[in-house]
Amino acid sequence: MKFAESSNQAAELLRQAVPIMVRHNIPPNPLNYALWYTYVSKRLPELNSELDKTLNAYGTCPMMVSEQLFRDHMLRDELESAQDMQANLIALMNDLNHQAGETARRTSDYSEVLQDSLEALSDTDADRLPLESIIQNLAANTEAISTETRLFQQRIDEARAEINALKAELTRTRQDARVDPLTGLFNRRVFDAELEQLLGTAEPPRLTSLMIDIDHFKAFNDRYGHLMGDKVLQYVGKLLKEHAKEPVLPVRFGGEEFAILMPGATLDEGAELAETLREKIQAIRIKLKKSGEVISSITASFGVTDYSPGEGVDDFIGRADAALYQAKSRGRNCVHLSD
Repeated sequence: MKFAESSNQAAELLRQAVPIMVRHNIPPNPLNYALWYTYVSKRLPELNSELDKTLNAYGTCPMMVSEQLFRDHMLRDELESAQDMQANLIALMNDLNHQAGETARRTSDYSEVLQDSLEALSDTDADRLPLESIIQNLAANTEAISTETRLFQQRIDEARAEINALKAELTRTRQDARVDPLTGLFNRRVFDAELEQLLGTAEPPRLTSLMIDIDHFKAFNDRYGHLMGDKVLQYVGKLLKEHAKEPVLPVRFGGEEFAILMPGATLDEGAELAETLREKIQAIRIKLKKSGEVISSITASFGVTDYSPGEGVDDFIGRADAALYQAKSRGRNCVHLSD
């Protein structure tokens, strides 16, 4: 998105945006500044409508929602950059294809020259070509094919460098310190920031949290190895992504523990999601390639709690942890609701 305001106009829009952010406990980071700056400028009516709905629902704008709205309404330049990267790759492949075709054609021509030379050398007629002429023709064509091959190898080397540069750029744009690299879920840092923002509003919204722990995970790792354990974590992360849609926030809390934050949800809704996930995890089947053994012992325990007005972040997380502990004490592979 392009901003065309003068310094005075921009300062005035920022003066309007900041009080809104403060009133609704919206973190003063660059993304939110851009979002609410655009809001007060009223240049994107659809964005304003979405932000108004979010404020009415939560009393704030959760970071997950902010990021989604930013992507949907303001990342046009970045999308164009990604399209440019794709176009560069297509152009590179087309150029290589042309070079390969040209080299193949020259190689075919050279093969014909060799055949003609062999025939000329084998010719017993009196009017056959002089040996000197045949040698000169071979030398010229050998030099030509050698040059063509050298140029093609040079282009391949250049292409490799370009592809590596594109790969590095893609990796750089995808790196995010807030994302767990194994599961692709956000990490606890994001969970804590989101929770602090939601509970920091004048009237915190209805809020439910799930704490999830994969049962006997250390013993699983000891028996089947850490690579197999990583596969289980990845699969659980995938299940959480599929069943926890925005603004619900699933995260890898640490180790074999996951958490889900559900703004606007009741305790019963949290229990329903937990039971769905418990059944999905219990249904995981992994077949070991070497032995053919089918692993069917993967389960998880769930603690579910909803926010009580007036409690702090630590108390809220503590009650969710206590509910999880109760689920483990009851034999695991179950859902326990906090008191």
